[in-house]
Amino acid sequence: MKNRNLKSNLYHSLGQEVQPKRLEETIICCKKIMQKQMICKEEPRTSFFRYLSDVFRYEGIPIFILQAVTLFLVCITIAGVADIPENIPVYMPFFVLAAVPVLFKSQIYGMSEIEAVTRASGAQIMLAKLVLAGAANLICITVVLCLEVSMPNNNSNIGLGQMVLFGLVPYLFCMTGMLRLVRLQRKENVWKGVVIMLGSSVGFALSTRIIPWLYVTSAVGFWLIAFVVFGIFFAKEVLFIVEMRKEGKMYGIIA
Repeated sequence: MKNRNLKSNLYHSLGQEVQPKRLEETIICCKKIMQKQMICKEEPRTSFFRYLSDVFRYEGIPIFILQAVTLFLVCITIAGVADIPENIPVYMPFFVLAAVPVLFKSQIYGMSEIEAVTRASGAQIMLAKLVLAGAANLICITVVLCLEVSMPNNNSNIGLGQMVLFGLVPYLFCMTGMLRLVRLQRKENVWKGVVIMLGSSVGFALSTRIIPWLYVTSAVGFWLIAFVVFGIFFAKEVLFIVEMRKEGKMYGIIA
């Protein structure tokens, strides 16, 4: 562009004089741009189940491999020692522990900020991982319960319903605590989660010896209350993730 043309354009753009012809051309140009934007169709959003299948391809295999290894070790322990149903709570934290590498993956690799600005949102990513981990956990808990029922030294005074409570209450307790650590989005919380899970397992093991009355049939009411309490906390945490997903926000803070 020549200098005189540039000066002329700057004068007409910045000066006091407004040319009606140029103004009309600008208005027509703006209308054309707006019409093109109205014609363009909005790209459809990926459904959650379609997104879940995509996450499964990348995170499903690590989740199920870690759960399978943990289940194998637990089953060997149950079959190799004189196990009793009262020890079921001791094993539950290990299944939550096996989900730690996947749930804390963004913190471990420093990807929290990138997940926060993705179209899927960090909350949807966490919800998909939680669904996959929860499905694997339920399969493992079911196998452990079936193995305990089939053990020849199983105490006949403890029914299947009571054993289910022995499995679900510790699981809900550990998973709720783990999700709250994930919400803080700090890398050091990975080790805190490991310590909490191992400490919970040790705590349940000691309780079978220090307070054995907690595992008798008359204590079913206590386990039912604990199941309701921790179930409510876990449900609130999951509903919070769902709410953040709908708003397209990150689950927790970025630290």
